[in-house]
Amino acid sequence: MSTAVGIDLGTTFSVVARVNGAGIPEVLPNAEGSPTTPSVVLFDRGSVVVGAVAKEALAVDPENVVQLVKRHMGSQWAFANAGVQYGPEHISALILRKLVQDATRLVGPVDQAVVTVPAYFNDAMRMATRRAAEMAGVEVLGLLSEPTAAAIAFGYDKRPEAMTGAVVDFGGGTFDITVMRFESGSLTVIGTGGDAYLGGANIDKALFDYFVSCFAEANHIDVTDPDALSIEEFTQVSQEWLSRANRAKHDLTARDRTMVALQAAGRSARVEVTRDKFETLTRVLIDEMAEKIVDVLDAAGMNAKEVDTVLAVGGSTRILAVQRRLLALFNKEPDTSVRPDEAVAQGAALFAARRQLEQGQALMLAPDARQYLESFTVTDVASHSLGVSVYDKPRDQGGHPTVSVVLGRNTPLPCEGSRTFYTMRANERQVIVPIIEGEDPDPALCTRIGEVAVTDLPASRPAEQPIKVTMHYNRDGILEVTAFDISSGQSATATIVRDTGADPAATTAADNAVKAAHIE
Repeated sequence: MSTAVGIDLGTTFSVVARVNGAGIPEVLPNAEGSPTTPSVVLFDRGSVVVGAVAKEALAVDPENVVQLVKRHMGSQWAFANAGVQYGPEHISALILRKLVQDATRLVGPVDQAVVTVPAYFNDAMRMATRRAAEMAGVEVLGLLSEPTAAAIAFGYDKRPEAMTGAVVDFGGGTFDITVMRFESGSLTVIGTGGDAYLGGANIDKALFDYFVSCFAEANHIDVTDPDALSIEEFTQVSQEWLSRANRAKHDLTARDRTMVALQAAGRSARVEVTRDKFETLTRVLIDEMAEKIVDVLDAAGMNAKEVDTVLAVGGSTRILAVQRRLLALFNKEPDTSVRPDEAVAQGAALFAARRQLEQGQALMLAPDARQYLESFTVTDVASHSLGVSVYDKPRDQGGHPTVSVVLGRNTPLPCEGSRTFYTMRANERQVIVPIIEGEDPDPALCTRIGEVAVTDLPASRPAEQPIKVTMHYNRDGILEVTAFDISSGQSATATIVRDTGADPAATTAADNAVKAAHIE
């Protein structure tokens, strides 16, 4: 029997869970005995170290350490080590290999997984995540939005008959907000959104900047000035101070003040941080969180009063200022009954068991758990609008590019939509259809995620010929686009071209290095 797990592939920490025979989702501790594994990778003389040891190496060997890679998924970012250019999916694959390796020690071979992604991840980011899991040797049973996973864990535990919930997922590196409806054995997402660059790491950086100003006031040394410290010294100091900022952030959850000792350039300073000061330093970040929540509620056509429960997920929701802002927004205390650090992985594990049952696999489960999972349904939504870049009128008549939406934001998945567009010039043998993601009517303010090339069209075609573009978004949020020429009736191949700018030879070398790596 295949062993399937749920994996919360986090920006700062990752978690693995499975559903045991009693039907209970349980987190699997790593080889070091911790339920969470830092999403940090150290390249150490031919070996790859993932987790706590890699995180500690940030202060002494930063040029060989990679962190926060999730923020780069689907991009051209690369990390060079020993002549190999690793893309974000390669670093993620190394993290996943460590997670699967440790889980295997506890439950036997793991060959299937549901991997979670932020709700706002676009197609390129989701595809990169899927590829990372495949490179790690895991069959992907599905990609699941993180807030949806947390809601599944909550629903499985509470079994609500009818309830509208908002999942606020404020993690170490990213922020998600999703509004959904529980109806007995079904979970339907109504609206979702988020920010790839808003998380606990930003809060640590706000404290770090405060430390810099306090140290400069006490010692007349600005550690960020290149003339004050060498690159190596600054790297070591910054990692040490960021670690102390993270510790202070945790202290201020339970205490109203904390003391931080700082050292640099042979000087020292002691900085007291009160909770009031901490909240002043981070207020702009909490405001950003609140703005995202209001935006998602507005897009879903709801107001905060219609939300019955607020689920707090992610370590940053433990911050008192975050909890108070959620109380002010929704007029109810956030629910943390499912552990914030573990809820996403637990929900992913339940979803993995659900997918195994769909495949007809013989799982050893308690009857009640089997019945619930077999009947349970999840309907997610498209987190971004998808469309085509077109001209509102011919360019020679002063036309401007605009986005024609085919699949709107918050459309339930899976979904499919078609629109017919018209060529502008005569004698075209090929038509390029730019695929756009975003909410602004101006394509320049959105993201061009690919293009469809309709080729081998008949010669001597007049202008204004119809091209039908069909977009299909599957239940994992992966986009497929097809197109054909209506006038001639001939089929045309349509392919989304994703040029990341990566050298194919370099990508192959990194693929091979990931598969051959010795993971510690």
